[in-house]
Order: sequence, then structure tokens, then C-alpha cells
Amino acid sequence: MFGNAIASSNDDQDYTENNSKRHDNRREDDRCVSVINGQMHPVQNWSNGGLLITADDRVFAIGQECTFTLKFKLRGKIMEVNHKAKVVRKAPNKVALQFLDLTKQVKSEFQKVVDDYVSQRFAESQSV
Repeated sequence: MFGNAIASSNDDQDYTENNSKRHDNRREDDRCVSVINGQMHPVQNWSNGGLLITADDRVFAIGQECTFTLKFKLRGKIMEVNHKAKVVRKAPNKVALQFLDLTKQVKSEFQKVVDDYVSQRFAESQSV
């Protein structure tokens, strides 16, 4: 429990290429994948600001905008969130995308994912 809290605070101190601090904590525990141009890519982590996917970096260009679908596995269903992002960084087999401005609907859907995760963890802690 404290390890995750410490890891989250360290994430806040990470810097992007333009030396600005990250605005949102990254989430690594959610089970999700991204679909871009019909191709499924595992999500390494995501936040309200963007996501890091495992993908062939040669297929993406810095500054490229793309439409994507994030598919989250929640307790009772699969939730799909559709939005747009632009490629901000690439490394071998990794691509970082920054979300374009989030709509109220997308913000609400992301909050549902977080709420589901928190309620799952609480339920698991009570079953010990």
C-alpha cells in the first residue's frame, strides 16, 4: 500500500522532454488495451493526460494525431473510451501519446474506471 503511494509521488517528479512536471499520476494497475487504426496495443500506463503503449514505434511519427479506443476490464463489463491523442515520444517498442482536450464524457468515463478499481480493492481487502 505505501509502496504504491511512494511510487505515485515519484511519478510526479518525472519530467517530460520540455522539462515540465507531469500533471497527472500514472495508473499501471488497470487492465486495459488501446486500439489504434484497428491494431490492438497493450497499455503500460495511463493518466488523464495520456498513455504509454507497447507498439512498433516505426508506425508512429512525433506529432501525429490519432483516434483511439481504450478498453478497460471492469468488474461486470468492458468499458470502451474513445478519444484522440498525439504522439509526443517514442522509444524502441514504446509510444507515448498525449490526450487532446478531454471532454466531460471522457473525464466521467475515466473516473468510472478509477472508482471501479478502488471499489474492487476495497472489496478484496474485506474478504481476508
